[in-house]
This record gives sequence, structure tokens and C-alpha cells, in this order.
Amino acid sequence: MNKRNVFEFNIHRRDTLNVDRFIKVSPLEQGCRFRDPEPEFIAQGKNEHVLKTKLLLLIPVLVLGSTSLFSQDIHFSQFYNAPLTLNPALTGISKGDIRLSSLYRSQWNAANSPYRTFDVSAEKKFYDITHDRWWFSGGIELFSDRAGDGHLSNNHVALTGSYTRMIERYSFLSIGVAVGLGQRGFDYGNLTFDNFWNGTTIDPTRPTNENFDDTNIWYPDLGAGVNLRKQWARKRTKLDFGVGLFHVNQPDQSFYKKDKSNLPMRASFYAIPVIQLNDKGDLVGAFTGQSQSQYFEALANIGYRYYLSTQRAKEIAVQFGVGYRFNSIGDALMPVLEVQYHDLMVGLSWDMNVSKFSTATKHNGGPEIAVRYIFHKVYPIKLFKACPLI
Repeated sequence: MNKRNVFEFNIHRRDTLNVDRFIKVSPLEQGCRFRDPEPEFIAQGKNEHVLKTKLLLLIPVLVLGSTSLFSQDIHFSQFYNAPLTLNPALTGISKGDIRLSSLYRSQWNAANSPYRTFDVSAEKKFYDITHDRWWFSGGIELFSDRAGDGHLSNNHVALTGSYTRMIERYSFLSIGVAVGLGQRGFDYGNLTFDNFWNGTTIDPTRPTNENFDDTNIWYPDLGAGVNLRKQWARKRTKLDFGVGLFHVNQPDQSFYKKDKSNLPMRASFYAIPVIQLNDKGDLVGAFTGQSQSQYFEALANIGYRYYLSTQRAKEIAVQFGVGYRFNSIGDALMPVLEVQYHDLMVGLSWDMNVSKFSTATKHNGGPEIAVRYIFHKVYPIKLFKACPLI
């Protein structure tokens, strides 16, 4: 296998039929981890019947197996509930002192090529009462992604830090950085290779004729970003918007030592507004655009949050919403439900594929579950003069 880069590669078969296949993998098409499965095969040979039989046997394994050798950045439909995947500058940007967040995503079960993604993070503010207009925050994020028949693993751990300063009474500017360690690997034994074809059928006892230098690699990963928080007096109305940059160092993640494959830098743009409509209801939105190399994807979410109780420390709210993922193939519609009780939030969304890939997924992209909890510490008003975040 001759790997060209992390998202684009050729699989060459040099046999009597001289079959070449080319596949492109987009780093941002979440609902479809590779472009619509319409690979073109070019064959030269006399035995057309044998060729067709061979291709029919190889297509399911190669589409679900070979494309799984190379992964992409994780991202979620509920991206606003995974703040550190958007921007390290969002570290500590919450109404409490400690924020714990977790998300779990299951994708493509109906297509027999499941993806499992789990993300967990913890953040803490570090106030210094001698400074009443700024503070530092620190956090840690871990995610694990497993994909396809090749069990491609994409694991990552990162330490994040941010500096937040009140620039106006209700405006806060944050600058953040992330220092992490990434891992990628795959299970060599679960893949099927073209050399398994013996002329009549697939024989897994035949040699693969592949020479991977390593099936488990580690690499450093750096990120940075800036966020602006704007909020209004005596209201729940607020707005976060900013940009995060990931893989700034563009680390090499190739499985071949002599064939470098640098992970392209990803730029994450977003805006997350909340508009209080009345005492019981808020209009909630979340918008993001993700750009990586030549690929771009945008997600938009809109919802309504209704407060069953606004009693302090006993707030109860239910939120209904819908989202849509925009990319070159259209992709997915996402209904969302959230339930909040004071500092605990549980969210559930479901991707419904509307692209051509829905033929394989039967319109079921998969569920996503988010859980968040915020801890508070009470500070004497005379010691902390900055307007608290909401």
C-alpha cells in the first residue's frame, strides 16, 4: 500500500488483471467518513468474468477496511457540549469553578462499519483574589475513537490552559493553548488485502505483501485559540465566539517511516449565542465552521429552552432543537433534546443521514449522548469584583 497522505491514498494491485483503485477520504465529512462509495475500477485483461467476481469480493472489505486505516479529527453534533474540541481558549469559560463534560457517539451501526467516539474533559478556574479582573484556568481532555473493520484507533490526551481578562463590565477576552499527545494504530490481522486473491477465491493464509513500519504511532500535538464572551446584565443572554487552531505543529502520523504524512492544521470557527426571550424561555443557537486542508464543513443548531423552574439553585429546564451538517454531500439532520437540573445537563441527539450514503445507513447515522456537571465555590463579594460568568 502506497500511502500518499493521511486523507488520500492509492491501493495498487499489480496482478495479471492490472486493477487500480483510487479512494479519497475527507477529514471533515462526519456523516460519511469517506466520500460516497463510488470508486472507479479500471481493468485490463481477458477474463472479464473473473474480474467482476474479484471486485465483488473485494469491495465490501476494502471500503470498510482499507479506508479505516486513516482517520480524521473527531467532532460531534453537540459540538457546543465539547468546548475543548472547539477551542482551548474555552477552558474555564463557564458559570462555575469546575466543569466536567463527557460525550459518547456511536456512528454507522446500520452500515456494519461502526465508529465509537468518547470524549471527557475537566476544567478548573484558578482565581487570585489580589487580581479582580483576570484569572487563569487549566484543563485536561481525553478522547478515544475506534473505527471500522481495521479497528483504527485514534486516542489523544491534552493539557489546556487559558488566560481570561475582563475588558469591559460584561465582556471577557480569553487566550488559550493546548499541549497534547496523540496515538493512532490499527489491527493488521483484521484487514483483507488484494494478495489474498488466489485467482478463484480469497485465501487469508496467503501473505499480505505489505510492509508497515509500525501499526502503532505516537506524536506531539499543539493548539491555540482566542475567545470573546459577551453577556448582559440581569439576563441569561450571552454570546461566545472565537477561533481555535489545532495541529499547529502539523505532526507526522505516517505508518511508514520513509513516507511522511503530516496532519493538516484545523481551524475551528464558532458562535454560541443564548437570547433570553422572557422569564421562562431562551432561544439557543450554536454555529461552527471547520476547515482542514482543502476540506470544509459547517454545522448549525437552533433550539428553544423552557424553564419549568427558575428558583435559584433549583432551576429545571427542557430544551428542544434541531441541527444540520453542511458539507459537499449534504450529510445529516440532527434532532436534539436536553434536560437541565441546576448544574447537571444531559443531552441526546440523533444523526439522520440525508446524503447518498443514507442507502447504506438507512438514514440512521447514530446517537450521541452528552453529560455535563458544574461545581461552584462561593467567593466573598468584597474579594472578587469581576462580574461572574453566566
